[in-house]
Amino acid sequence: MSKGKILVIEDEDLLRDMILEVLRGAGYETAGASDPVTGLRDVREKSPDLVVLDLNLPERMKGLEICREIRADPAISHIAVLVLTGNKGDEYETAMFDAGADEYIRKNDFKPQLFLRRVSAVLRRATQTSSSALQSGPLTVFPARREARIDGKPISLTPTEFDILYKLASNPERAISRRELLDRGTEGDDATVDRTVDVHILAIRRKLGGHSWLVSTVWGVGYRLGAGPDA
Repeated sequence: MSKGKILVIEDEDLLRDMILEVLRGAGYETAGASDPVTGLRDVREKSPDLVVLDLNLPERMKGLEICREIRADPAISHIAVLVLTGNKGDEYETAMFDAGADEYIRKNDFKPQLFLRRVSAVLRRATQTSSSALQSGPLTVFPARREARIDGKPISLTPTEFDILYKLASNPERAISRRELLDRGTEGDDATVDRTVDVHILAIRRKLGGHSWLVSTVWGVGYRLGAGPDA
């Protein structure tokens, strides 16, 4: 039985074939695309559970543009996106998450087992939810349909943003560490985890608009929901 459907959009044939082989060997159903136009069409037609997306595609439509297209289309916006990148630096991480990526892995750090743990963590985050609606002031989270609303109006969240908000809403008034908020399937580097979560939190607060105070910072720990504006 397949563990999930994964589409790999990568223009380097050798790398794409290796990733597909690694995923198939781990029990995933796979498909590959070598260019952005075909890749985006396959996302819409095949409706995978996860897209592994090369950030630096050589054609006019780059990886970030594909990510934005996925997030802008309600029919496919729920699909998780893991970015492959050769770039380093905070500005690249911020750009990836702002475009709607859920996770990333650097090509020069690519190790099959690390990659598979990261894939498993992203898919696990997308499914570990209960069925009961969660309420915190003007915020309502509907886990079963992976939807959040502010004052009754839906807000558009990436899968990882939803997972973080759901975890906060499931533990009202409790301070949750950044590492607990982001299950990456590996120990990883504390600074990288902290930076990744902070970028996601900034995006969540921006989408909460006038209710951004709902997510407050607990200095030296992480974040909590429903404690009021930051001190």
